[in-house]
Amino acid sequence: MVKRILTILTWTLSFAGLVVLLGFARQTHYLKPVSGLDLTIDHQPEGSFLPYNQTYASIGELVGYHGLKSLGSVNLRQLREQLKKNPYVAQAEAYTTLGRKFKIRLVERKPILRFFTQTGQTFYIDDEMVIFPTHMDYVARVMVANGNIPSVPVQDHQALPLQQLMNRKHMVIPVAVVAKAIQKDKLLNVLIDQLFVTDDSLIELSPKIGNAPVILGDTSHLQEKIGAVSAFFRTQSDNPELSRYQSINASFRNQIVCTKNDTL
Repeated sequence: MVKRILTILTWTLSFAGLVVLLGFARQTHYLKPVSGLDLTIDHQPEGSFLPYNQTYASIGELVGYHGLKSLGSVNLRQLREQLKKNPYVAQAEAYTTLGRKFKIRLVERKPILRFFTQTGQTFYIDDEMVIFPTHMDYVARVMVANGNIPSVPVQDHQALPLQQLMNRKHMVIPVAVVAKAIQKDKLLNVLIDQLFVTDDSLIELSPKIGNAPVILGDTSHLQEKIGAVSAFFRTQSDNPELSRYQSINASFRNQIVCTKNDTL
């Protein structure tokens, strides 16, 4: 009985000592300086809104990668939130290693559309339907939208999800929906380079072939309309008559109505 008690006591004291040692080691670990920074940026191959050297230096100041800060002085949760405030960052991951190094991965926003408002504002919209600002050093090659698009309540240095717009009938919303649908169609994604909003708030597409705008109308039955337009250009792209059309109307359900120029 006494032997059993001594055994239990020994194990208890050993465990308590281990806990104390681990706590001390953890405290010592976080008191030591940050040893470095590993940064990974997932961006588009043709360019970047997040230039590596500039982004590395900016984050380096936050974490003190030159040994200017102790590991425990940097709050990981606050660091992630700070990284996400960058309007060009879609996702941000941050953690530390046993070697006291910060590992950070940023996913850059992927634009699908650049739009211009009637008041001269210009922003991008990404594939997650978030409005974000243009960049002074990099221009993305994406579809452009203009025409009857009112101003948006977004600051030049901020990002704003479309779902957070107070005006749920703002014209930029259907424009973004159409751009997203076009992006998903392999042919139209290459063929359409501009969206135009008429004074009647109807959406027109400008293809790279022919001279006629494609009248899409509103977003009702959008997938059917996009499918019809795609099928039309797949079968008519080599047709010489295409250059004689004045308009290609796809606003009707299940049909395309073409109007030729008056040759008289």
